[in-house]
Amino acid sequence: MTRKNFIMTTKSGQIVRRVEALLAKMTVDEKVSQMVHTSAAIPRLGIPEYNWWNECLHGVARAGRATVFPQSIGMAASFDDALLYRIGTAISDEARVKFHQAGNLGNRGQYFGLTFWTPNINLFRDPRWDAVRKLTANARIDRPYGRGVDQRSAGQRCELP
Repeated sequence: MTRKNFIMTTKSGQIVRRVEALLAKMTVDEKVSQMVHTSAAIPRLGIPEYNWWNECLHGVARAGRATVFPQSIGMAASFDDALLYRIGTAISDEARVKFHQAGNLGNRGQYFGLTFWTPNINLFRDPRWDAVRKLTANARIDRPYGRGVDQRSAGQRCELP
């Protein structure tokens, strides 16, 4: 059975109903398997494995060649919201291309998903980021950069193959 045969993959109907339909078909073990960054495949439902550990604070990191932008403190120093949005959009575009290329090759490994940890706003609660100076920079770029990366604000959604 292909993914297209399931109600949750149809484009008609409300997202809430589609999510509820998917959850109703999943076992407890299957639901638990989706709660870690190395989410297991659920072949009977047409769900591929997915690794949602990725970051793109100043470019698509660790997934091969990509455009590298300045660190957040440098981007924030521009005080140019339009530029920050364009940077976020460029990163999002590269990320989606890398995601589709990797998927076409069967690579669903770490750093090739579409879930990004960026920007980190509350540094004091995330031990990976110890530079307090980045706090104000990340807070400064959050809205325009985040909207660019997300692209939902522009109504541009990436259709999965």
